[in-house]
Amino acid sequence: MSKDTKERIIAACENSVRNRSISKTDNDEYTDHVFTAERIKPKNRLLRSISAVAACAVIAGGIGTTGYLLNRNGSVPATETETTEPVEENKTEITPFGDFSTFDFDVYRGAKREKIEINTETKDNIAVFLNNFNWGEEVPLDDVPVEKIEKEDFDVYSFEWKKDGISYALAIVDIGFAMSAQYSIPDAENGIPEVENGKSRRINYEAFDRGMKAIIGTEIDDNTITPVLCEKSPFTDLLATDYEISPYTLEYEIPAQEKRDQLAELFESQTWYEFDGTVNYYGWPVHPNRNNLTIKYTEGTTVSYISADFRNTACIYSATYDGDTLVDDDWRFYKCEDMNFGVKICDMFGTIIPDDFRYPEDEPVELEEEADAPLSSVLEDLRNTDNDITLNKYVNYNWEKEKLTDEQIDKLKQYFETHELKNEDLVPDMWKGFGSQEFCESFGNNFIMIWGDNTFKDLDFSDDRQFIAIHFDSGNAHGYDTKIYKLHDADQLEFLYDILG
Repeated sequence: MSKDTKERIIAACENSVRNRSISKTDNDEYTDHVFTAERIKPKNRLLRSISAVAACAVIAGGIGTTGYLLNRNGSVPATETETTEPVEENKTEITPFGDFSTFDFDVYRGAKREKIEINTETKDNIAVFLNNFNWGEEVPLDDVPVEKIEKEDFDVYSFEWKKDGISYALAIVDIGFAMSAQYSIPDAENGIPEVENGKSRRINYEAFDRGMKAIIGTEIDDNTITPVLCEKSPFTDLLATDYEISPYTLEYEIPAQEKRDQLAELFESQTWYEFDGTVNYYGWPVHPNRNNLTIKYTEGTTVSYISADFRNTACIYSATYDGDTLVDDDWRFYKCEDMNFGVKICDMFGTIIPDDFRYPEDEPVELEEEADAPLSSVLEDLRNTDNDITLNKYVNYNWEKEKLTDEQIDKLKQYFETHELKNEDLVPDMWKGFGSQEFCESFGNNFIMIWGDNTFKDLDFSDDRQFIAIHFDSGNAHGYDTKIYKLHDADQLEFLYDILG
């Protein structure tokens, strides 16, 4: 690979993961990270396991001995890695990749790799199409314009399958390339893939696209979240109560009347739009922290919150309890047209933030945004016999891991067959983040892990049997994320609580 290509890949990798942040540590050793409110949109550029991560690993760090490789000829240089024999292209195969009618492949569409659900007949038709497509000539990977893939939106079809215990991936990109590789993800801690035998072929994307659309249809889900205009401010009633406030700080305080009036005026001066924020903002905190304004008001058994970020997004969450049991809740999200709305609140209360957190006045307002890919099905992960499903327990300051029995896995499957995790059951972060002291006090230290080539999930169940937390690899700029759902019919999981301890 040429020096120029390496430099371009490194720059692209750096751009894709760059995020400005500051850390503040208080005397009580509480550490909180404050991020710019310009939310990084997911950029699953190409197949993440084939391109950006692999290139960053081998070029920027030179890590490993088994080859995080995308080299020209598909072989691993002996001077850099352990010897790996290249897989020679089988000239008798129907395609350069083999016979697709013999592969149990999955199909994904778009830069965010959204899985296309297909039945057996459709899969057979796709296999026939792939086996008869003109795959063109193999070209060096250096010919692929990396900077274009990283910096521009693009369309892509992705295919993944296993053969003889080896995982394969094929990506057909709209700039006219088909890129393939073998890969594995051996390290459960950081998920860095080992990629070998990367190859590229120049193909006619328009012909490929037409053929696929003839099979799967032309309708592609519009993943844009578009807010709807509110007739009036949804915050008026709550801001008229005797609330307490945490203005991007770690403690609640009682605001002076002057501040209350100023805050109410600022909220009322905005044009507000409602949208489904649980799709992208499922980890939103409703407790004092430096990332958010938090307003709290308690009336009887109902607690209501207003929370806003540094930009133009805010939410209202109301929860009604019977003792400590959540019996009803409502979570709504809103945007306004002032991209410095949260910054103005910081200025109002004297909360110091970096100057580069201020949104440039000449940049456009961001109301619409692209939806994150949905969480993959826990049930499908449990059904996948290639996945490891383990009980992880913290015993005497050490982690112990044991595989779940077939009977235990079957019981988990039975539960999730009738209890699908839905966005309407999501709740905000009321525990100061996954792994915090508050989280461990509510969910304990023991959990179920599902781990495989294409999935990583921790399943944590709250001790009060009200919630399930899914900690997972989001496969985008978020890294590892957590979604917390209300848990229904927990009595059906008695066996699980028994083994969790």
